[in-house]
Amino acid sequence: MLKFDENVYRENARLTYETRAEIETIANEIHTQGFRNLFFISVGGSISIMWPIQEMLKQLSDIPVYAEQAAEIVLTGHRQLTKESIVIMASKSGDTKETVAAAKWCQEQGIRVVSLIGTANSSLEKYSNWAIPNKAKNGVEFEYIQLFMLIFKLLHLREEFTDYPRFAEQLELLPENLLGAKRKFEPIADEIAQNYYNEPYNIWVGNGEMWGEVYLFSMCILEEMQWVRTKSVTSSEFFHGTLELVQENVPVFLVKGEGKGRELDERVEKFCRKFTNKLVVIDTKDYPLVGIDDDFRWILAPTISSTLLVDRLARYYEKYTGHDLDIRRYYRKFEY
Repeated sequence: MLKFDENVYRENARLTYETRAEIETIANEIHTQGFRNLFFISVGGSISIMWPIQEMLKQLSDIPVYAEQAAEIVLTGHRQLTKESIVIMASKSGDTKETVAAAKWCQEQGIRVVSLIGTANSSLEKYSNWAIPNKAKNGVEFEYIQLFMLIFKLLHLREEFTDYPRFAEQLELLPENLLGAKRKFEPIADEIAQNYYNEPYNIWVGNGEMWGEVYLFSMCILEEMQWVRTKSVTSSEFFHGTLELVQENVPVFLVKGEGKGRELDERVEKFCRKFTNKLVVIDTKDYPLVGIDDDFRWILAPTISSTLLVDRLARYYEKYTGHDLDIRRYYRKFEY
């Protein structure tokens, strides 16, 4: 596979799953202390992978759950964010400016913070009550796995997700399945990128638990890392504005999930098949999860789309645009 080391990937998987006991201990401590609600607070790609879990919690739990931009929360506050809340944050670098400022602000208010951190002894760790080490060198799916273990263990302790032990055991099988998905998608990623890398405008669509991944790929990869002009929109909002920009030569990329919102995706697909010759459908159902029960697929579907898009398709855009994924004009280049 293009710019991919399977041995490193498997090592990342091992390091990630080894944190299960540590994460479950944190969940036990949080449950024992008690909490009234959950807040996901981060920015960019980190907040985007929290949105799918927020969507899942709306369907599985009676815990009030909120997702807020770190840069905004320190300015506006939130009447529901109190000492009885638990805040969940994430930063690979551990020094994301807005996230660190929000964590510091929470600590000053006496609000408990648990963070996924990719860099030990970082600023974010300093302002967190609990720190979960994200040791994987790359792969958004590994952050998902850690969030799944934390959140669904909490639900299990509340008797809202009784299948957690089976779910957590099967999470260990997920990375090998995602390797299979990468291999299957590799020639598809090559074809998509070759056909569409030079388009002046793209529309990316997804919904529900898939929306965060669509947002992440369109903004953090195509816009930030490739400077490709992209519009992302949910399947439910597509018919209230964006549909008017669909023409036969406008590419529309639809990422279909496996939850209850799938029928909204199919409505978009039916429409676009009539009005554009450049519809690309990426359906997580096309990729098997061997050894994992079907009733967990809708929860794990975002990890499938992430492994296909952020890992594989991004590399092929890089190949055809000639624009290295690490090149930026402005991001972290100077103070702004």
